[in-house]
Amino acid sequence: MKPQGGWVGKILRVDLTSGKISEQSTYDYVPKFMGGRGLGAKICWDEVPPEVGAFDPENRLILATGPLQGTLAPTSGRFMVLGKAPQTGPVESFCRSGVGGHFAPELKWAGYDAVIIQGKAPKPVYLWITDHKAEILDAARLWGLDTYQTQQMIWKLHGPKTRVMVIGRAGETKSRIACILTDTGDASGQGGFGGVMGSKNLKAIAVRGTGTVNVARPKDLMEITHHIQKLFSRKSLRSDPYQPEEKNFKYNIWGGEYGRGSLSLLPGELLDLCNNPSSGYSQTPDGCFACPVSCRSRVKGPDITPGVAFCAQSYMYLESMVHQPEKGYSKVTWQAAKLCDLYGINAYDLMAIIPWLSDCFREKLIKEEEVGLPMKEIGSWDFIHKLLHKMANREGIGDLLAEGGQRAAAKLGGKAEKLSRMYYPRAGKFAGYREHWVYLGGFPTGYAVPQLALMWVLDNRDALVSHSYISALWGAAFTVGQNALTAVPEKIIPVLKPVMKAAYGSAEAAEFVRPDGKNLNWKWAAPVVKRYHEHSLLKDCYVLCDILFPFLFNANTPDHVGDLTLESRIFSAVTGMEMKVEDSYKIGEMINTLERALAARDGRTRKDDNLYDIYFEKEDAGGRKYKREDLERAKSDYYRLMGWDVKTGTPTGPTLEKLGLKEVAEGLEKRGLIK
Repeated sequence: MKPQGGWVGKILRVDLTSGKISEQSTYDYVPKFMGGRGLGAKICWDEVPPEVGAFDPENRLILATGPLQGTLAPTSGRFMVLGKAPQTGPVESFCRSGVGGHFAPELKWAGYDAVIIQGKAPKPVYLWITDHKAEILDAARLWGLDTYQTQQMIWKLHGPKTRVMVIGRAGETKSRIACILTDTGDASGQGGFGGVMGSKNLKAIAVRGTGTVNVARPKDLMEITHHIQKLFSRKSLRSDPYQPEEKNFKYNIWGGEYGRGSLSLLPGELLDLCNNPSSGYSQTPDGCFACPVSCRSRVKGPDITPGVAFCAQSYMYLESMVHQPEKGYSKVTWQAAKLCDLYGINAYDLMAIIPWLSDCFREKLIKEEEVGLPMKEIGSWDFIHKLLHKMANREGIGDLLAEGGQRAAAKLGGKAEKLSRMYYPRAGKFAGYREHWVYLGGFPTGYAVPQLALMWVLDNRDALVSHSYISALWGAAFTVGQNALTAVPEKIIPVLKPVMKAAYGSAEAAEFVRPDGKNLNWKWAAPVVKRYHEHSLLKDCYVLCDILFPFLFNANTPDHVGDLTLESRIFSAVTGMEMKVEDSYKIGEMINTLERALAARDGRTRKDDNLYDIYFEKEDAGGRKYKREDLERAKSDYYRLMGWDVKTGTPTGPTLEKLGLKEVAEGLEKRGLIK
């Protein structure tokens, strides 16, 4: 059935080496690969063989929307950045980075579902896209500017309504942890795709569109949109825009208890200033395009860099709160994160690099005079200013750290590398990403959860970037009066049972601790993680917000069971193509297998699906620990469920053909990876 809406039908192709710009039909890839991650994975399979490095001209930088962008579908402001990622290491491989804001709908209104960029320009350039055309323009005046200065210059040239993605100095110097920053403050952080832009001499991508996106069934879309708004949002109190007018309503962000502006400021100097009407500072709710919630805050002040307060970009430098506890979250905390944005450095990796440097200094593995940093003053403005300057410009120790924390630690070796494993959990050749909820409540003080360990070893980046499963755990914790950091498994499991039955097929899936309380229960790890991957992939193909979808845990109903039909109902309304939930899972399974085939072609095997020893040696808060033999059994179970070879973790030929990926099977066979 041909789609009646959603996709606009064109992909923009840009070859920076030759200067050639062309178009390709989106329908060469969709609806089979949908968009976002699926689209990017297929393009990389076809065009980026293992011999191509992340910084090589022939690597593709792919900006991919899905069928929902450009419509009023809730949270459809997101898109994906994809390609061979320089941050993945020591072997570079296919990866993805999700970006929110307003860039994605603008690209669709300009007439394109995706942009594929290859080659390397002979001099700095930027890409200007508007209403079915594109130009490669000179960026000599932009090169060397920070991200905010670049945006301001582009707005002067093309108007204030232009949507922009830019790199800073870190991208220009090809840092492996360089991000791409949008005009709304959202970023393509993980993966190092800012460095890929820098390697192509591409400073920015600017877009302005005045077109429309057709919706097959507008009435159905409005109905499901209103339904979702009622699930996730309420009118705000006049006295407090962060609180709902309806008493006791929970915003359903990450399971509940988190509300509008939930990624806002911690208590301290800056929040006090924002709450003082005469200070000149302000904090207001802010969200992406078509967002019913607004999970973050936009902060301004007379002597700070304006921006959004959310996630790593807000909490990157909490060491400042230890350095000056009397100030709490201070202007220094804020300015450190904004300086990171100005340079275009991935704040999330800095949340590992800074404490790791502190550990190395404490253990006398590095000296102040050797690294040129005031190590005794970690938490001060002087320290963070010098650190970020060195990293962005690749000066001294900054040249090493610009390679990313895990690579830097491996280069130093010895005890320094061992200390880094507290922050970088995945072993093997396809690592490079900071710890992100390997334990419930964080490692090493939290609780071991088999599903989280299996998710981590299998992903191609930090696994819990997709928050759906852990959101249910948090939701159950809030229900019993705990929170994300204090959740106790024995107390949340009873609350989780109906939720897990609806989401994963059995109430037993909630029982990740055995009845004796002494051991972990791995029985449901593989089937839960398979479905988790399907949920995550589909969300990144439609493309929808990770915080809201899939809707597993409803904080406002007695049984707390969410609704897993929301995404497929939105898709059906927009495209006119009927999508049942079980059918969508088959698509997720196919794209998951395609991504694994990409990794296998790059050399990933079962041995690379592992954690460092520390994760098997340390007991959790309940006296339990992960056991290597349990993880190995769960991996085997997962490979069998997916139809992959148990010995190697590589998709088999019959499985690939059954999923409609015959050309992928032939490609792996030619390389001798399957029979």
